Amino acid sequence: MTAMKAALSLIGAISIAAVLQTVAQANPPTRQPPPPPTPQTRTYVSGTGNDSNPCTATSPCLTFAAALALTTAGGEIYVLNSANYGPVTINKAVTITSEGAMGGVLATSGTAITISAGATDVVNLRGLDIDGGNTGGIGVQFNSGQALNVQKSVIHNFSSSGINFAPSGTSALFVSDTTVSNNGSNGISLSNSATGAVSRVTASKNGAGILAVGSSVSLTVTDSVAGNNTYGIGGSSSAVMVRNSTVSNNTVGISADQSAVVRVGQSTITANGTGWQATNSGQVISFGNNNLAGNTSDGTASTTVALE
Repeated sequence: MTAMKAALSLIGAISIAAVLQTVAQANPPTRQPPPPPTPQTRTYVSGTGNDSNPCTATSPCLTFAAALALTTAGGEIYVLNSANYGPVTINKAVTITSEGAMGGVLATSGTAITISAGATDVVNLRGLDIDGGNTGGIGVQFNSGQALNVQKSVIHNFSSSGINFAPSGTSALFVSDTTVSNNGSNGISLSNSATGAVSRVTASKNGAGILAVGSSVSLTVTDSVAGNNTYGIGGSSSAVMVRNSTVSNNTVGISADQSAVVRVGQSTITANGTGWQATNSGQVISFGNNNLAGNTSDGTASTTVALE
């Protein structure tokens, strides 16, 4: 009898356990979703990343847009390997850096990078390959911010401009060690209340290689090459300084239009249809130390200034 009671008790316990297991399976415990990733000063992207990741070095995101959302103002996005990281709209101070890899931004329609940041925000773009695929509109569109720095980048194949710097307020553009090529309108264009400095830039096969438009615009171009454009370097109602640069194989090498003043020193202007020209009260002012030769028509400087 004792053995039988023990067996019945064991069977009962097993039955109760089975019932409890069935109930538990039918009513699993509620799992809380993981907390959202915390924004951080440094974020990372990779061609094998995922935008649901926290954008850390060991768990990177896939696109610049996702990484930007998790980057604090004034922070930096690092590119871990060469890939296409997609178009992005930048609304705060940030640096996007690609050193040792090519951070690609392919935009076959619209704009690749739009910058609409705060009045004191500085945006830095370094080591990027920004490609319009011959159908995209604009490479970099700057609407607002304190300054934009573009370094060691390639901006090409857009139907309009490579860089369209048109700030709503007073802003500064700095471009160095960069190529702008095969853009339908302008390689680099500045307007509104822009100031700019372009150094060691190659502008080729654009409508206008480097163009400054507007009475409040001032631009300095140094150590650069403008070749195979319709207009190499141009100013319209603006002030432009060109120094130690080569302007060749353009329809018009250097142009000053609509009261623009373009000053040229220590530069070579050759193999253009017209070397330099001034129209509609524009002025091309030469410092007298340029190499102007070998153009179909060299043109005539408005004024030659003696060196001090």
